[in-house]
Amino acid sequence: MAERDDTYSTLLLTSIRLFGRYGYDGVTIRMLAGDAGVNIAGIKYHFGSKDGLYFAAIDHIVAVLTPRVDIVVGLAAQAKTLAGDDPKRRALLLTQLVHTVLDTFLVNPAVREVIPFILREIFVPGPGFEHMYDAIPRRVHETFTELVAWILGLDSQSPTTIMRTHTVIGQLIVFHVGRAILTRRLGVDDYSEDDIGQIKQQATQSVLMSLGLPHD
Repeated sequence: MAERDDTYSTLLLTSIRLFGRYGYDGVTIRMLAGDAGVNIAGIKYHFGSKDGLYFAAIDHIVAVLTPRVDIVVGLAAQAKTLAGDDPKRRALLLTQLVHTVLDTFLVNPAVREVIPFILREIFVPGPGFEHMYDAIPRRVHETFTELVAWILGLDSQSPTTIMRTHTVIGQLIVFHVGRAILTRRLGVDDYSEDDIGQIKQQATQSVLMSLGLPHD
């Protein structure tokens, strides 16, 4: 691969934005070059092709999110080790996990800029979806499934448990996916620090209630 420079970074960030907005099929190499302010030869020099740039974007997203997913996985394992059968301790540790997830996806700027790409891949999977899925969504979903199964005494491989987990995760994701709706309803341009605090409180209460844990 060619030596990386500012053009490489510009093309990478441009591709994440455009693929997130239009999807893999909706983006052309000409669009990528024009939006980045470089010529098509620059894409070929650094990435070889549109496909090369697309897969580089996925690798970048995986690199950005993997350390944060590792934290979530670690907290979940810690919760199972420390909480035992005590509902209050389970609630406390699950609260910490929920807050960590919300801080990651609602506050962290590096994560916020790649979320549209991830959501587009989920809605309309491109050729790199499986790689991204295995590295990020699958790990998060499996981690929460193990927690839900542990808390409710269910089989973690059961379709019912997996679907139940999906509803739990949905209570967190909605604050990003529905960001434009909620900010419009609140009459603000973006979430403030106070809004984030309220979101954490409401989302945590909802998750704990759905799992039958203390939530006062």
